[in-house]
Amino acid sequence: MNNEYHNLGNSLQESGRFDEAVAAYKQAVELHPDFSWSYHNLGDVLLKLEQWEDAVCAYKKAVELNPDFSWSYHNLGDALLKLREWEEAAVAYRCEIALNSDFAWSFCNLGDALTQLKQWDEAIAAYLKAVEIDGSLPGIYDKLGYVLGQTKSDLKLVLEQCQLQITPENWKFYLQLGKNLGKYDRPKSAIIFYQLLLTYAPSCAELSVALEELLQQQEKYVSTLASARATVAQKPDDCWSYYNLGAVLSQQKYGEEAAAAFLQAIQINPDNPWWFYYNLWEVLVEQNKLDEVEKLCREVVEAQPEAFWPYLNLGEVLTRQDKIAEAIDCYQTASYKQTLASALLKNTGNLPLTKTTDKVKFPNFIIIGSQRCGTTSLYTYLAQHPQILTPIKKEMDFFSWHFHRGIDWYLAHFPQMPEGGEFVTGEASPSYFDCREAPKRLYSAFPEAKLIVLLRNPVDRAISHFYRLKGLNWEGRSLDRAISDEIERLNQNPEYIIGEEPGNYLARGRYIEFIKNWLACFPREQLLILKSEDFYAKAAATVQQVLEFLDLPEYQLPEYQNANPGFYPRVNESVRCCLSDYFKPYNQELEEYLGRKFDWE
Repeated sequence: MNNEYHNLGNSLQESGRFDEAVAAYKQAVELHPDFSWSYHNLGDVLLKLEQWEDAVCAYKKAVELNPDFSWSYHNLGDALLKLREWEEAAVAYRCEIALNSDFAWSFCNLGDALTQLKQWDEAIAAYLKAVEIDGSLPGIYDKLGYVLGQTKSDLKLVLEQCQLQITPENWKFYLQLGKNLGKYDRPKSAIIFYQLLLTYAPSCAELSVALEELLQQQEKYVSTLASARATVAQKPDDCWSYYNLGAVLSQQKYGEEAAAAFLQAIQINPDNPWWFYYNLWEVLVEQNKLDEVEKLCREVVEAQPEAFWPYLNLGEVLTRQDKIAEAIDCYQTASYKQTLASALLKNTGNLPLTKTTDKVKFPNFIIIGSQRCGTTSLYTYLAQHPQILTPIKKEMDFFSWHFHRGIDWYLAHFPQMPEGGEFVTGEASPSYFDCREAPKRLYSAFPEAKLIVLLRNPVDRAISHFYRLKGLNWEGRSLDRAISDEIERLNQNPEYIIGEEPGNYLARGRYIEFIKNWLACFPREQLLILKSEDFYAKAAATVQQVLEFLDLPEYQLPEYQNANPGFYPRVNESVRCCLSDYFKPYNQELEEYLGRKFDWE
């Protein structure tokens, strides 16, 4: 069958031109209404555009025409989850599983739908099956741990109904499951498993030791939470006491209480850059509290129309509610306020910078990483240059984590250029460096952008990264455990890089893998690779090197203070040696590839 519009849609989808792909697929189904693939592919593009209701309609038509294709059911379930149509989503995933029972995500997503329906035992069965197929699914132990903590049924009976009875042959599977639940901050669920296992193997020394460690860990959690509550009692008007309480509560999976604490923090100080704290937003989304935050932000904006941060925070709320158009308006308003203020401040007095043009400036440069390598300081220094206007956020993470929000969402963060001035702009998102999809995405959008990379001794980077998250109460493990957990994870899946959650202390330091990925897309002359240690020692000289790379005139600052310092205790030498041994082959390959020495110990 000749279906030119279908083929055109495929080509447009592959090139990221999703709106045009939708139009092509719609034309294809109009000309060939019985061709299921056009409906399926239309649904795929609509999913990318987050047009959930239209995607559901497309997938329903696809499964009507071809009821034996499992992926249409799976993607239908995904769209229904977004619409919170839990029962229909569960039906879709079960249809998929009937056709393909070996795909772990099907069981995981089915578990998600059943969890929302509070069908705890069935959700446990689904998650256990997902773990059995693929124990490395992101967040699976967290989800399993949650439903295990909710069920009121006898756990032993539930496991028997899952047809995964504990026997001498398989009890080690459950031992490993218990370890993973503890590893993924579900100690209470892990304790349940261990105590149950001890009834089958009461003399198992390994099991007894693991249980004792978890019980001691629980005592520490209780102490940490008590300390956070005491701080709130002592400082009831301090937003950070409530934020830290919320962080501890969210870490220990007390979602409802965590959301209440975070809301209190925002209410005390709404004129604060809350957009940065991803754990806050995760909890508010999970607990369905975004409407309350939106109402609060709108009240602040109405009362303080000249404020900046409430507009930006409101944009973040609207983004997470999938109200992208409204979010863009908020970002553009915030950008307008910031751009005029910054441009007027930087103006030499020679030009009348009284208004902005309608033209949004594309980023001339992007600091792509890496994390904890000095990107914040470098960005802060560059932002003070007379010809650099910054976007409303340093980090947008668009080409890594938020690409689905669309290029208009991204560009809304950038300044509209003032009349009468020659300015450039750029952002800094360290998440780009180690995102495998980012180079192609960025090159397709801005092939002439200049990219800046800072690379720090990966041993120091890993330690700094860990203690940074520890200080934010985003990381609850010890450094030793975090490293051993990641080594185990990377041994199982070497390419597994998680997103915003704690982790990747080792994976993000394997620089050679990511440098190769970037240079496969961008010419070498568009990539400036700096050594962080040189930057720390001679900040002014490094900044001048960057300005030359950006074709900007020299500009000296009165001082170059570290904009994002990290403080942490002395690390055990054995830990440093372990990290040094791990990174040594990657560092050697990097030096050979780039033809330069970094001399990292």
